[in-house]
Amino acid sequence: NNFCIAIPSNEGRCTQCHPGYGYKDKNFDFADASQLDCLICHDTTGTYKKDPKTAGMPSPTVDLTMVAANVGDPSRANCGACHFFAGGGDNVKRGDLGSALLTPAMDADVHMGSVATGGKDMSCQECHVTTQHQIPGNQLQDRGDVSCDTAGCHSNFQMTGSHTSAHIAAIACQACHIKEFSRQMPTKTYWDWSTAGDKERTPVLDANGMPDYNVMKGDFVWEKNVTPELRWYNGKWNRMFIGENDKYTSTPVQLAQPLGAKGDGKLFPFKAMKGIQAADANNQTVLIPHLFGSAGGPNPYWAKYDWNLAFEDGAAYTGQVYTGQFDWVETIMYLPINHEVSPKSAARTCSDCHNGGIDLWSLGYTHDPMTGADLDPNK
Repeated sequence: NNFCIAIPSNEGRCTQCHPGYGYKDKNFDFADASQLDCLICHDTTGTYKKDPKTAGMPSPTVDLTMVAANVGDPSRANCGACHFFAGGGDNVKRGDLGSALLTPAMDADVHMGSVATGGKDMSCQECHVTTQHQIPGNQLQDRGDVSCDTAGCHSNFQMTGSHTSAHIAAIACQACHIKEFSRQMPTKTYWDWSTAGDKERTPVLDANGMPDYNVMKGDFVWEKNVTPELRWYNGKWNRMFIGENDKYTSTPVQLAQPLGAKGDGKLFPFKAMKGIQAADANNQTVLIPHLFGSAGGPNPYWAKYDWNLAFEDGAAYTGQVYTGQFDWVETIMYLPINHEVSPKSAARTCSDCHNGGIDLWSLGYTHDPMTGADLDPNK
């Protein structure tokens, strides 16, 4: 990805969120159930936390006996402890999941919003219905996606206006009901790794109060009230995996993109995350830097601030071929937007899509379905 790039060689830092104990390197045994951190999901005291530098082990300040004696069903706070702070900070990664959703009003999210404001105050599990700890919604696994039209939810919803059936067949609920995301707090939309390492530079706060730079990570762009990109999605993805398809032939390098086309899937909203990261200058392989800790090699970037050494470590650890020369390349990845669902009063209107509202030509339309206008940009 174009956040902290990859887990291999950096496990000890990444796994401060992942629900395992001691996932410090590639030798971790995923079949060992005794290494599963049950308390991160089932603590009801609000006191449980992981130590950030011990590969997922509990903080020594936690009273484990007290926490274990007060376990219960996962709360939104349990889920949010990791999901709200993915990518290194509050609302950084997904853009539609931040701490503002812990106790939101209905206009922030109709599902999670408080009953007092007209919301449903739903738990995460009401949509992510879990069977034997298999949680649907993870689009990298075979656990299935969460659907809005399941029994008991929106299977019998009413939509006024003409062409209702055509819209329901082609457009996901989220596409209209999440007109903008990151409405409560900013999210990161651009990350330039090439500028990292300038120890003399002083970060400047932007209009949202967010820093434009971090010596460990480079330049950032933050945005609030972001308009999602609408793309066809048929339930499948094209994703770049280390050692499988980590070479590119054009830029920006597509790290993760939903698959689909007009007539194949529905329109869904996505966050387009853009960045600058390193690739081998001679074989066009997106490189994995060793950033953190000693388990991935002797030269983590965040200790030595030497990219060449960090890429040598990463290649040795992952089996990538690194020729000793690297370039900085543009990358892009898409993340699905499914939260921060707005009430119907704030949903898209006809003109938000038709008559120039969105780029229908890029979505496969030759004419505007509503107005009949010719969309060919060459005419």
